[in-house]
Amino acid sequence: MDNDFLRIQDDVCTDMAHGLANNESEKKAIDSILLDNPMRITPYLKKLIVKYDSIRKQFLPSPLEAETHGTATPFEEGKKTSPIYGLERLYRDRVLLTPHFDCPAYCRFCYKKSRVMRNRKSMTLADIDLAVAEVGKMQDVRGALITGGDPFMDKNKLFYLLDKLMTLENIKEIRIGTRMLLNSPHVFTDELCDKLASYIRPNFNDASKSKYLAINVHFNHPDELQPEVLEACHKLTSRGITLRNQTVLLKGINDDTKTMKHLFHLLLRNNIIVYYMNHCMPVAGSDHLRTTVQKGLDIYKDLCTESSCSIPHYVYAPSGGKVHVGPDTTFDYSNENGLNLVKVKLLYKAAEFRAIAKKELPPRHSETEDGFIEGYYIDGTDN
Repeated sequence: MDNDFLRIQDDVCTDMAHGLANNESEKKAIDSILLDNPMRITPYLKKLIVKYDSIRKQFLPSPLEAETHGTATPFEEGKKTSPIYGLERLYRDRVLLTPHFDCPAYCRFCYKKSRVMRNRKSMTLADIDLAVAEVGKMQDVRGALITGGDPFMDKNKLFYLLDKLMTLENIKEIRIGTRMLLNSPHVFTDELCDKLASYIRPNFNDASKSKYLAINVHFNHPDELQPEVLEACHKLTSRGITLRNQTVLLKGINDDTKTMKHLFHLLLRNNIIVYYMNHCMPVAGSDHLRTTVQKGLDIYKDLCTESSCSIPHYVYAPSGGKVHVGPDTTFDYSNENGLNLVKVKLLYKAAEFRAIAKKELPPRHSETEDGFIEGYYIDGTDN
């Protein structure tokens, strides 16, 4: 891991978390939560947490995390870990690579808790070599998503992986997923941004051979767009690197049209593409942050009256794949042991899922008569 990543000491984190407790019972509940799902923040985030409630709720544990119907792997139940460590494939045209499984800060709603908060080992250079060789054989695959953890925690390994991917004929589109721009904006130096921009390689004589690199960023609230953060984003966009923002819909943080509209306008004005508004997945400990899918649709309908440049894709994600919600979407519900479930027919074929994931369909999923995946998604609440 690079030496320029600092973290707040565990005892300081615990003291900050205890500050949210109303009594000794809640302190004990928080201590119990931290044993399984530890807290981590950066010095930069600490400054923001003290000032902004919207950011505090995303990174500091709540006693309410003890009350949950979620799972540590809400979107990963249908995937089989590849024989090659750090390489996964769920979709036909793209693969996922995880060179580094840790993060400098832990979002409480992270759907990768089973990886990020569990000290999973990173890919070795040998793992990367094996993974890239395997990806080169997947002729249907044209894109690679480098995710985490956070790839920027080990920049040398990230660039090693990028160099290897650039040698593959079939890989034309590379995306890097990160929240580093919020928790450690100082990392994005001119030197780093110049290096990233070097992987954008257009071919003006044959556009099909152009190579593309973009970064998927993650901002949930206007309070996160501080001067240092926006400056770091500008260092990337001014060098031609596309930034696409993925927002998570979070109860009590951004679950209203006014906040979302303000966030998306600010992103647009700072050259950041409004990409996804994700419904918060049913990850263990996140029930208190999850709205209903209908609440997200209500916000999305309001946003649809705006310029199309500031309208995201609204999606929720059963284990079988993402579901895009449109303004005319209606939801089919069922109930299981008191849980509201959204029933949906996915756009993905069951046979293709089995062939790619090398596993049977996830729990609460089945195959329809015409061969598609039918799934159930745990809904949130609005009370």
